[in-house]
Amino acid sequence: MNDTAVVAVVLAAAAGLAAGRAWAAARRRDDAAAGAFRLLPHYGQGLQYLATGERELALSAFEKVAREEPQAFDIQLVLGHLWREAGQVERAMQVHQALVARLDLSRSQRAQARVALGQDQRAAGFIDRASSTFEEVLDGDPKNLQALEGLQKVHEDQRRWREAYDIQVRRQRLRKSDDSLVLGFLRAEIGREALAGGLVDEAGSAFEAALKLDRRVFPAYLGLADLALASDPQRAVAVLGEAIAAAPERAYLTFERLARAWAACGAPGRFGDLCDELIRGDPRDWRARVALARQRRAAAQPEEALGLLLRALSENPQVLLVHMEIWRTLRSLGAEDQNVARYGAACEEAVFYRDPHVCTSCRYRADDMLWRCPQCHSWNSFVEERVSPGADR
Repeated sequence: MNDTAVVAVVLAAAAGLAAGRAWAAARRRDDAAAGAFRLLPHYGQGLQYLATGERELALSAFEKVAREEPQAFDIQLVLGHLWREAGQVERAMQVHQALVARLDLSRSQRAQARVALGQDQRAAGFIDRASSTFEEVLDGDPKNLQALEGLQKVHEDQRRWREAYDIQVRRQRLRKSDDSLVLGFLRAEIGREALAGGLVDEAGSAFEAALKLDRRVFPAYLGLADLALASDPQRAVAVLGEAIAAAPERAYLTFERLARAWAACGAPGRFGDLCDELIRGDPRDWRARVALARQRRAAAQPEEALGLLLRALSENPQVLLVHMEIWRTLRSLGAEDQNVARYGAACEEAVFYRDPHVCTSCRYRADDMLWRCPQCHSWNSFVEERVSPGADR
């Protein structure tokens, strides 16, 4: 190699080294700029407010950060989410649409922005647009878990249980997690839909499949019992017994069906035996007392019914159901005067909890057992809410 060639090689190497250093310096500057907002005091305050659930204060803090660092992607994304949670969905959509329109985002950032926009559209009730947005993300990245979750919620909102089930299976495979409980509830919903449409065999298969996935899928037991009640009440009794064994805290959901099944079997007293057994196991079980009181009243034993109801009232005095049963029992005892009628009317209009249940994930309250929370979309998260008497508190 002559001297000229050696010089050329050295210059090329020097140029490459200089270019590499320049690129690294530029990358460091970009990284520093991208994360500069984390050094701002309002950013730390916003995180603290989020941790303590003070959404409005968090929103105010992050808005201040956004004014100082308007190009900070993470801050804009968080702001959009906070606006949506605050109920200002249109403003959230504007924030996320602006992010989607930016040309300086990475592929991953653009996908995040699109998913957030889809969540906004779903919250605004634009179901078709939300579905299209999530599908666009999945076209570019079939393994995007956020987009899959968003699309699954859209299907659940539309009661398209089979599609939701298929997506849950995909999510389980990608996350390598055990989602058998959720899959079981989705199977149970497929069964309930088939049963409503008169597809008895399909419904039965779906309920059985749900219980094979997870024995805690309570609505699957109820569905199987409904299928058996008319033709095989003994089978219905057996299925409901399995349900109580699997989740004794939800035994009250079987009461109406069990009373009918045992009556059809010619043994109506067996239902009273079950209530007595549940009360012995849990003296605070006000629902079993109410159910037993109804049976006693129907058997012309109103005094015993009233005693059961007064004990139930002491356990959960703010439930309308107990007060209404007391009123009916007083009427059966012959207390048909104006004062009793006034008491019944006052109960119907009072601020009682009709049948209180609460979501353990987000504290959403409902007047009935729900298998899927309409607010946080968790499955199997509702429990009976008991309110103690004032003296206990």
